[in-house]
Amino acid sequence: MGVLLICAIIAGTQMTWGLVIPVLPVYADGLGAGPAVLGGVVAAFGLGRLLVDFPAGMIAQRLDQRRLLVASVAAIACFTLLTAAVTSIGQLVAVRLLTGLAGGVAMTSGQALLMHTEPARLGRTMGALQAYQLAGGALGPVIGGVLVGVDARLPFVAGGIILVTLTLLGVLRPIPRWQPVSHRARPAGEPGPRLWTAGLVSISFVGFSIFLVRFGGQQFLFPVLAYDRAGLSPAQLGTALAVTTLLSLGLVRLAGSVTDRWGRRPVVVVSTATLGLVTLGFLGAGSVSVFLTALVLTGVATAFTGPPTGAYLADAVAPQKRGMAVGVYRTFGDLATLVGPLFFGWLVAAGAERAAVVILSGTTLTASALFTVLSRRHTAHVGSATAPATPPAGAVAEPAISWAGSRPTLTTAPEVRAAPAGPPPVLSPSSPQGATR
Repeated sequence: MGVLLICAIIAGTQMTWGLVIPVLPVYADGLGAGPAVLGGVVAAFGLGRLLVDFPAGMIAQRLDQRRLLVASVAAIACFTLLTAAVTSIGQLVAVRLLTGLAGGVAMTSGQALLMHTEPARLGRTMGALQAYQLAGGALGPVIGGVLVGVDARLPFVAGGIILVTLTLLGVLRPIPRWQPVSHRARPAGEPGPRLWTAGLVSISFVGFSIFLVRFGGQQFLFPVLAYDRAGLSPAQLGTALAVTTLLSLGLVRLAGSVTDRWGRRPVVVVSTATLGLVTLGFLGAGSVSVFLTALVLTGVATAFTGPPTGAYLADAVAPQKRGMAVGVYRTFGDLATLVGPLFFGWLVAAGAERAAVVILSGTTLTASALFTVLSRRHTAHVGSATAPATPPAGAVAEPAISWAGSRPTLTTAPEVRAAPAGPPPVLSPSSPQGATR
């Protein structure tokens, strides 16, 4: 599956989740739900993702990742359409939980599939993914806000139709059949590739801190500071967020190129440490200019964290463990999406906004420091960027996504490993680009 199509499918799911931000309060109110119940509706989605992230990674190790992505997006489309038909708050909670479960599978399988990009271009691939996610996340609330004025159910219908369209694209495109490649039998007592490497543990802590900034900070704490300290109006905050999002979109491609040129580890260290430092600027949120400067700088730093963390995650484990690695990483991240708003909400209610800012910054700086120390002990599992496109005799090629000029496609280069004992590999006739079976 082409990189851009995978990114578009993931962006479509991201757009659907953003679409409900302005819609759920109106929709839940129409079903007789108060603020406390609305919090449960929102939490149900995050809980579903958290519960399924690691199992989805295990499934992605064993099943066709392309089919898993398409099937999970089709499930999200069905649950989104079903949301428009609920008649009670209990049904709404149940459907949102199911949507979260399907969403966790989609995000995990999609990211795992993109990790088969050739190592030399992996940073740019992760940059493309982040750009599409940012665009989808920005477009969703706009669509939801416009359509909810017509009918509270209409945004869910529109989101479902968009996802059905993306599902059909995923089915109808001439995509190589993704086949798991058998691994050689190991002698008794010989250890297999490890999942819990120092690289995976350290980058998962970084992921937790980044998700904490995005969901605990940008979606909760920063808006509270904008209204209570800086005195901004909703329109002013919305404009500032839109400008920050556009700036981030313009920078993610540069972040991907920097990652590929300078290496994953140094860019992870610098971008995460910078993110922790600039969030301290919100301590001066009483000044409009200081608040807006901190908001923009946080957006810029966040844009530079996405490509290197995604690329380093691919290097953190052996290729056959990447699906589970994505599941671990997203479990850490989705834990932050649940804990962050609740914890910071408790601090804000206690009048400790400044303490919340310090804790947010300290968590990110600590994650950067831990990564700096732990990643020194890690040897990256990276194929050679100059490995031959055609495997040598007696070897089996791992499916990989390569770039022909500016057009990314799925091929069987460049990761090569020893072939298992037995008959030689057979090319699948349904795999026009040479995926092996």
